[in-house]
Amino acid sequence: MPYLTRPVLPAGTLSRSPQPAIPTGDGLLLRPWRAEDAPAVHAAFQDPVMHQWHIRAADSEEEVRGWISEWQRGWEAERDVQWAVADAADDRLLGRVALRQVQLGDGVAEVAYWTTAAARGRGVA
Repeated sequence: MPYLTRPVLPAGTLSRSPQPAIPTGDGLLLRPWRAEDAPAVHAAFQDPVMHQWHIRAADSEEEVRGWISEWQRGWEAERDVQWAVADAADDRLLGRVALRQVQLGDGVAEVAYWTTAAARGRGVA
C-alpha cells in the first residue's frame, strides 16, 4: 500500500550537516556534547534526586565518556539527538535535552531531559 504523504524530514536531513549549537534567547545554549563534559555529567549523576528520575547511574567519568560518545553518534545515525544545556555566559553545564527514538519520516520523537541540582528551579527545564 503506498503512503499518501511525503516524509516530514527525509533521511539524511540531520546527518548531512554538523549538529548545531542553538541559543535559546534566555541565557541558555543547547550545544553538542563534548568529551570534556564528562566530569560535570558524572557529578550531576551523583545527586540522589537524579536516581529517582533516571534509569542510569554513573559509576565513573570513563563510563560517562562512553555515554557522550553514544550521544555524539546519535546525530549522525539520526536516531537520538542530544544537546548539553549550558549557561550561555560561561558554558557551565546545566542539563541535557534529547529527542529520542527519532522517526524523521513521521516527524516524531520522545523528549527527555535532566538538570543539574544547581539548575533546578531556574527555568532551565
